[in-house]
Amino acid sequence: MKPDSLLMSTALHTGRLILTPSDPHLAPDVDLLIEGLSRPGFLSAPLILENPQPGAGDRAFATGAGFLSLLTFAGCAVRIRDDVRAGRFSHIRIPPVSQHPRLMVGRNTRPPRCVGCRAPLSGWRALVEHWATHPHAGVQCPACGETRPPWLWDWKQQGGFGRAFVQIEEVFPGEAVPTPMFFEQLIRVSGIGWRHFYIQD
Repeated sequence: MKPDSLLMSTALHTGRLILTPSDPHLAPDVDLLIEGLSRPGFLSAPLILENPQPGAGDRAFATGAGFLSLLTFAGCAVRIRDDVRAGRFSHIRIPPVSQHPRLMVGRNTRPPRCVGCRAPLSGWRALVEHWATHPHAGVQCPACGETRPPWLWDWKQQGGFGRAFVQIEEVFPGEAVPTPMFFEQLIRVSGIGWRHFYIQD
């Protein structure tokens, strides 16, 4: 398939639905993942990124014929914007796999909570840069004193850690939910479990 030209605009970013392996240390083979998501028609033609935000090296794809059968959208009259000439439109991005788990957050991300006592980690944003350079750092709960890695805190569905991500662009948080069939396909392709969350730039 010949790649279509793509001009990205982040100013109108609605949000993104992100899928990542349940274990943030695991990462599938990206080429096999793309092949496995092409088979049911979740993604189709590759897109050329003229403005590669949010990350250089991302691979982008147009939505395929099976896109709406693998995601459940809220509302009774779902209309997917898939015109590449539009300022904002639905498409899929797959960033390069990172060496260590990295945190994906947005302006909608709230403080994660301790899974033991449910206390929030109020100063978490000041720790993000440290986590990026110290992948095995532990975080002590200010309330109960338990120490655990940042990916074992409860980020709800507003952020999360991983080495590999499938990003569905221009999806408002909570607007679309992966179907059980989609998760089954991801497990078949990768051999590992997956989860999802939502962020907004």
